[in-house]
Amino acid sequence: MGESMDVLAGMGVFVRVAELGSLSAAGRDLNLSQPAVSQKVTALEQHLGVRLINRTTRQLALTEAGLAYYARAKPVLAAVNEAAELIAGTGSQLTGHLRIQAPTGFGQMYVADIAVEFQQAHPGLTLELMLDDRYVDLTEQAVDLAIRFGNLRSSGLVAQRLGTLQRILVASPGYLAQHGTPDTPEALSNHRQVRFSWAAPDDTMPLVGPKGSLLVQVQTSFFANNTFVLTKALVAGLGLGGAQLPQINAELAAGKLLRIMPNYHYAPLDVHAVYPTAHYVPAKVRAFLNHLRTGVSNII
Repeated sequence: MGESMDVLAGMGVFVRVAELGSLSAAGRDLNLSQPAVSQKVTALEQHLGVRLINRTTRQLALTEAGLAYYARAKPVLAAVNEAAELIAGTGSQLTGHLRIQAPTGFGQMYVADIAVEFQQAHPGLTLELMLDDRYVDLTEQAVDLAIRFGNLRSSGLVAQRLGTLQRILVASPGYLAQHGTPDTPEALSNHRQVRFSWAAPDDTMPLVGPKGSLLVQVQTSFFANNTFVLTKALVAGLGLGGAQLPQINAELAAGKLLRIMPNYHYAPLDVHAVYPTAHYVPAKVRAFLNHLRTGVSNII
């Protein structure tokens, strides 16, 4: 029995090493020292009688046997975890570590409260919320569930739509008083815009109007990769730009930002929860997804 448990533990360590690509990264993820990770993988190799990993001073690569073993070990570990949850009872206390990733602005404004409420309801669970506007690899970062905007890349992930964010054109009263209020797409060429650093490769503004989609040339005055920074720049009058509802509701209510050209807007953004494709979805992920869906439905 003890040897079987050791093999299972070694299997779990090996899978994380294979996914993260290094012993040290797997150690950080599993809260183990690098020597401990190496020892468990070596013990597993000795038990199997084959080398699973080729180690050099600069890189780590799976052997042919390692690739085959990894493909079979993943569903085995999932089945073991599923069996443990069934015995413990999925309606009982959730345990383990739950890692969530979300876009920075939306995550800070909304997901943070949703995550805090969830952890308070499940004190046996350790919850980690990672805020990042970049697309992260869920497997490499050991992310259980991520929130993503817009069109989803073909990634083999399971996706569930949570809602849609509207994006409108806004500017501050001060900016409009100084530069005038545009009322047509052509008039935007006389203005300056505030926008995300990664939004487009050039100074274009992709809009949707009564006749469909169009690209308008608008000189950019201020770039940022953070929603809150962009909102500050818009309020300060550095330019006009697109902003997500409901993230600027407070600024609109206070008159710090005004909607302009209401017949034109950015394309709406679908909001999805995504998680790795698997026959087995852990109870903690299913429970958080249900909690997240309820929380987001009260926002968008």
